[in-house]
Amino acid sequence: MPDKTSPLWWLFAALSAAAFIAAMVPGMVNRRQKIFVSNGPAFTFLVLLGFAGVYDKSVTEWLPVYSAVLIACALCVVGHWKAMRTFMTWRAENPGKPDNEGPDTPWVLQFIVTLPVCLIPAILYVL
Repeated sequence: MPDKTSPLWWLFAALSAAAFIAAMVPGMVNRRQKIFVSNGPAFTFLVLLGFAGVYDKSVTEWLPVYSAVLIACALCVVGHWKAMRTFMTWRAENPGKPDNEGPDTPWVLQFIVTLPVCLIPAILYVL
């Protein structure tokens, strides 16, 4: 594992963002959804900047957490693209309805397991 301040974390962050986009965009059914999901890495990076400022650490030191979040999100939909497309089609056709009225979202359970598995070691590494 590279040092917390290693410039290699920027490469890992870029690869994580690419993996996130590659995993999430195929599940989206319209242009608006694809644009929204494609902005996920940028929004997550803004959150990273906030954490870096609050905890008085460099941005590079928080990149392992950034990468872990994006990888966890990408892994949560692996194997569930068909169900995600079904849900996103329903979502596009029913914009005002609550999500629990739509089709099942099997990737949520996978996300609940994957996020802590990826995030806890990254946070412990950073702190």
